[in-house]
Amino acid sequence: MHVRLGRRTDLPAIAAIEAASFSHPWPSARLAAYFDHEGTVVLVAEEGSPTGFLIACRERAADVPMLHIHDLAVAPPHRRRGAASALLAELIRIAAAEGIPLLRLEVRITNEGARRFYERHGFRVIRHLRRYYEDGGAAFQMEFELGARPNLGLPAPTRTQRASPRSSPR
Repeated sequence: MHVRLGRRTDLPAIAAIEAASFSHPWPSARLAAYFDHEGTVVLVAEEGSPTGFLIACRERAADVPMLHIHDLAVAPPHRRRGAASALLAELIRIAAAEGIPLLRLEVRITNEGARRFYERHGFRVIRHLRRYYEDGGAAFQMEFELGARPNLGLPAPTRTQRASPRSSPR
């Protein structure tokens, strides 16, 4: 399993994985738009060809820089083999290298498997968002603070990489 930065040429594979993974997949045009935004991180897991992807955007919350995970999916035949964990570990490595102390995402309340996956990797539910999705479905907003590192086989950050704590709760 290899994780690398995504390229626009990965778009057909990313769109196929998206379509196979979600009942309401994002259209290719929406996925393509991420490649045009300079604050976006697109990661691809591959075993010869793409097997999964992660899309996150650099944003700010209460003046704290964060990486907001917009999408993470693994092709059904490749699930439960470490691709999602590898993608998440690489994003955490990138955040640590850039001094970004916070990762955030939203997960559909009915998606217990995804919520448990993120909790196993150190995310915690911070908020319940009613009618978050276009179909009226609710979501949990979850956060990961780099100071609360899970066991992902990552080296501890050096003193200069340690992020400052969040400035104020919301």
